[in-house]
Amino acid sequence: MKHLQAGVRDRVPHAGADFETLILGGGLAGLSSAQALIDEGFEGSVCIIEPRTRSDYARDRTWCMWDIGANPLSHLATHRWSRWVVRDQHRVVRAASEQHPYLRIPADRVYDHLLEQAEAAPSVTLKLGTAADRLEHDATGVRVSTEQGVVRGRRALDSRPVRWRPSRTGLLQSFLGWELSTADPVFDSDEVVLMDFRLRAPGVIEFFYVLPFAPDRALIESTVFGSESRSLQYHEERINRYVSNVLNTSVREVEYTEKGVIPMNVDIGREREPRNVRRIGLRGGVAKPSTGYAFLRIQDDARRVARELVTGSAAPQRRMTRARFLDGIFLSFLRNQPDRAPEAFLRLFDRVHADDLVAFLSEAGTLSTDWRVVRALPPAPFLAEVGRLSRVMIGSAPIPRLERRLPSMDPHQGSPQVAASR
Repeated sequence: MKHLQAGVRDRVPHAGADFETLILGGGLAGLSSAQALIDEGFEGSVCIIEPRTRSDYARDRTWCMWDIGANPLSHLATHRWSRWVVRDQHRVVRAASEQHPYLRIPADRVYDHLLEQAEAAPSVTLKLGTAADRLEHDATGVRVSTEQGVVRGRRALDSRPVRWRPSRTGLLQSFLGWELSTADPVFDSDEVVLMDFRLRAPGVIEFFYVLPFAPDRALIESTVFGSESRSLQYHEERINRYVSNVLNTSVREVEYTEKGVIPMNVDIGREREPRNVRRIGLRGGVAKPSTGYAFLRIQDDARRVARELVTGSAAPQRRMTRARFLDGIFLSFLRNQPDRAPEAFLRLFDRVHADDLVAFLSEAGTLSTDWRVVRALPPAPFLAEVGRLSRVMIGSAPIPRLERRLPSMDPHQGSPQVAASR
């Protein structure tokens, strides 16, 4: 991102600029970007524009990720698990890693921490309770229309809601999670259920995700990958059925609910960026297309952008080309061969060492790590997807250009749910 101008070397403000940098959206991506600028010693003024008021920030999701790489927010985790399981009707595969435990971080702890840091920073202005509407840019800077008037800056970091363009390899991940208590002690509180494919209907990729807190308390999520998002009623019926038919108990109380829709698409955020506008968060395509994981990628992207603004030079980028190529193949496989998906996931967790698979899923591995993952997958169906994806990329198979706004289940969030339990 060499085109973003430095915040320290060139501090002569453009005529009419109110701030050096505008951050559009105060969700995870926007607040993390502000924190990264503070940590990197950015001396320019920063303004965060967010439709929520301070009191609107609440626990609206749960972020989970493996503890790998640099995570400036890992100290906010409330739970850590070193064991996890993937299963279907016939097999159970367990894995463990003491080096890279699985973390749970509730959103309210993240919001409170990042907002407190922003409020304490003299260089940061919070414009809460106002939405960033029209964004205009030219050689002199950017202008953002809000209900409180026009705000001007030298540049903008934009995390407003993305638009999803359906493609032959893209999917939507929709989910509903209930944090509940059960009538009986049915959970192993030391083991996360990453994917339980029991109750899956033919031709559909759907599974249950379970974060256990106690023998009778857990977060249970119904998750579906598809070209369309599923209704809340559909997910509610599935959770009730899972509790009664699989766990053989009943729901005593639903203590908390979270829901969301995540785009799984290698094309998001790849449009050409204006000179002084940088897309971040889901709008910048940081969510890993094949899984929806975004938390660590958002932190990494925030630090990289902050360093570029401070130093005026581009920082090393992720291995995006290889990762996106592999994600594209896997997404094509999930879309076109959904009945093979459970076996593919079971093979990955069974045949790849836990630390290697965690590194691969977190994009912290090496070329040899990627190769071990590829070797664990059944070759025939994935070779078919390589050919299919190649035909799409060279244009022999037309990609629909219909554009629609990504469904959002959270009226207060500046962007759709970002990997709410992923």
